[in-house]
Amino acid sequence: MADGELRLTLNDEMRRRLGEAAEAAGMSIEAYALGVLLDELDSDPLSISRARLAEYRRTGESISVEEAMTHFDAELEAALARKR
Repeated sequence: MADGELRLTLNDEMRRRLGEAAEAAGMSIEAYALGVLLDELDSDPLSISRARLAEYRRTGESISVEEAMTHFDAELEAALARKR
């Protein structure tokens, strides 16, 4: 398997559902599945936290509490605005 390559085995039902969703979106199954995965990773707070922790462990660099709270406040405001 090439670097960055991931292979998934789907059962018939999952393959059918993914195919239908991709077709409805006008996309290939591969492009649609990648989009779903990226959307999920981008919106999963634990995924983001794990990535930040890995970066900290790699570099030893962190951000201040003030920077973190500024980011938190901005994300909260954006989430509330989307709900309005």
